[in-house]
Amino acid sequence: MRAAKRPVSRSAWLIPVLALALAGCVTETPGAPEPASREARVQAQINLARGYLDSDDPSRARVPLERALEIDPGSADALGLFAVFYQRDEEMELAEQYYRRALRADANHPANLNNYAALLYAQGRYKEALDPLQKLVAITSYRGRATAFENLGLTQMRLGEVEPARNAFRRALSLNPELPGSNLEIADLAYRDGDYRTAADHYDVFRQRARQSPRSLCLGISLARALGDSDQRASYEIALRNLYPGSPEAAQCIPGG
Repeated sequence: MRAAKRPVSRSAWLIPVLALALAGCVTETPGAPEPASREARVQAQINLARGYLDSDDPSRARVPLERALEIDPGSADALGLFAVFYQRDEEMELAEQYYRRALRADANHPANLNNYAALLYAQGRYKEALDPLQKLVAITSYRGRATAFENLGLTQMRLGEVEPARNAFRRALSLNPELPGSNLEIADLAYRDGDYRTAADHYDVFRQRARQSPRSLCLGISLARALGDSDQRASYEIALRNLYPGSPEAAQCIPGG
């Protein structure tokens, strides 16, 4: 449930920052370039902050973020990035304050909705995480919508809302049929329903596209047992025993484990 980060070259922002520093001294000289717009100045500071957050010294992001908010106190991009800054610094109360401010500035900002939901989910505040996730999946132009539906389903599962979660995973797969997490969840739900063939089909998609976990190997063992595939069952048992020997799943799913 985390936003993807793109490394930004520090040198790429030297020219915009220099232009910003000189903008206050512009006089009415014939032929002189127009001062940068407020939006351009804010964006330059935001991009500089992103570069610092992706560097070995993320603390340097504070200054350009403060400058961005001096220029535009209502910038949802700057407020949301400040929340990320505090979240990385493990200042969760401050991070939440800035996410709330950012979403007051723009209630449908995809990155801020996603990141705020991730913060709430990580804190076990699943009920509260539903609201930003439901707003996020409603944004049809959002490129990460499939993953947003998956995260919505995972949150609903935590709340015991099985059927809404199933629908969310199905929506995720309608947008991206190869999404590993949703395939695993649908496989697990189908297994619980006794629909072993559907479970096996989705499980196969998962294991071709993701690393096996203790939980997924345990499901594989259960599915192989239900389908009478002793060779596959033995293979999953060996993998679970070798890869995760001390896991609760190894004790639970392997006879004598």
